Amino acid sequence: KSFQLNLPIVPITDLTIKDNNLIVATQGRSLWIIDDLGMLHQTINGSSNAFAKAQLFQPKPTYRMGGSGGNKSLTAGTNHPSGVMTYFNLKEFDTKKDTVALTYMTMQGDTLQSYSTGASEKNEKLKVKKGGNLFTWDTRTDGAERLKGMILWWASLDGPKAVPGKYKVVLDVNGTSQTQEFTILANPNAEATVADMQAQHTFISDVNKSVDRAHQSIKKIRKINAQLKSFTTQYKDDTRTEALREKAKTMQEEFGKIEKALYQTKNRSGQDPLNFPIRLTNKLGHLNSLVGMGDFAPTDQDIAVKNELTKAIDEQLNAFDTMLDAEVAQFNTDFNNLKLKYLFVEDSE
Repeated sequence: KSFQLNLPIVPITDLTIKDNNLIVATQGRSLWIIDDLGMLHQTINGSSNAFAKAQLFQPKPTYRMGGSGGNKSLTAGTNHPSGVMTYFNLKEFDTKKDTVALTYMTMQGDTLQSYSTGASEKNEKLKVKKGGNLFTWDTRTDGAERLKGMILWWASLDGPKAVPGKYKVVLDVNGTSQTQEFTILANPNAEATVADMQAQHTFISDVNKSVDRAHQSIKKIRKINAQLKSFTTQYKDDTRTEALREKAKTMQEEFGKIEKALYQTKNRSGQDPLNFPIRLTNKLGHLNSLVGMGDFAPTDQDIAVKNELTKAIDEQLNAFDTMLDAEVAQFNTDFNNLKLKYLFVEDSE
């Protein structure tokens, strides 16, 4: 069978196979590469008959490296995708009826990342089509949530890259699944050991947990303050609520202090951090950016700074939790004792 694909019809002066990729040299002094002959081998060997409706191919070993890869150009070659290249074939696919999911897991069965055609989140959405499909996992787990409109200065909220070792991927099509194992390899040029990479992974994971906890608390603060503001506006002329409105104002101020300690609320553009000092979660996110460079383990100084920032964040979150348990609960009790209705309903004429 012809295997010309998109290769120009030119004299081929040399062929070689490197890491199971076919490399072709042409008379025009160009180099062409067909990635991952393993997928072709698995098809020829008859494994494609194992599943009539779908087949998951075993991903080739993937090097733990940085960079996005895969950038398309009209004038130059395309870089190799950066991550675990996962090929699968769907004999049939109906966007209205069929659901497809890819889940990357540890060998012990712990989920690292999952993507699905039915996912609501954009970063978890899996786009598939009838026939051959390629999905590239960047080897990262979920990081900390960045809130809408949040502006951070040189901070990363990304999850850490997977540590070299064996993993598995599961393809699920309408409830029927199949699994393939794959390997993540250390960059042969890396000076760090696998233990160093594990230390980096643990460090970044801990950083993201603290940042995410803080950002989830900020979401709650904003929701509570919006409710308190609405209450104050709604009952501004009700003399019975004078003390409660004053309490609502004080609570808004106290919640606001906690939010401002965690995040620089004055930021409105990417240049604002030059005018307004960055706050706790931005500082911790910056530490993620620094430690995530390369494959190196965190230094003693990195660990000391993380511990100091985490302690400061915990103090703010403990203060927030205390207010939730005491102030908000008491406010709700006082509100209910006045037998107030949160929303006024106008009588229709």
